[in-house]
Amino acid sequence: MITGISVCYYLLPNILLEMKSTHLKHHLAKCDLSFLQVVKSEILELKNQIEAEDAILRNVVPEDWSDEIAELENYFRSIKLPTEPFKLDNGSTIYNCQIFIDSHLAIVKANNGERTFLPYLNRLRELKEAIDCS
Repeated sequence: MITGISVCYYLLPNILLEMKSTHLKHHLAKCDLSFLQVVKSEILELKNQIEAEDAILRNVVPEDWSDEIAELENYFRSIKLPTEPFKLDNGSTIYNCQIFIDSHLAIVKANNGERTFLPYLNRLRELKEAIDCS
């Protein structure tokens, strides 16, 4: 009887030898391939490189946006917000500034310092600058 594992056991070494896709190599480098008798050295090197990069990233302390978030919060609380649709840039129109600000502040507070959520902080900065200029 041929099982999924036995198919992997017999076919994967051959696939690894012929593989050209970087994406597939990265995927395999992140998998546990210890059950295989032969793993291409290129995959093992890539696995070690990825593990080293992950270790570095785990030790990186994210920036703290708390002060800037508090400043923006105080700023938006202290001004009269536009009630009409407000064009932030060529591709962005804010139809309700209060909802925009509340949602963006909630997101940056919940994800303080995480670079993935930096665009939310940037849009709050842009709104502040646009309101100051108008």
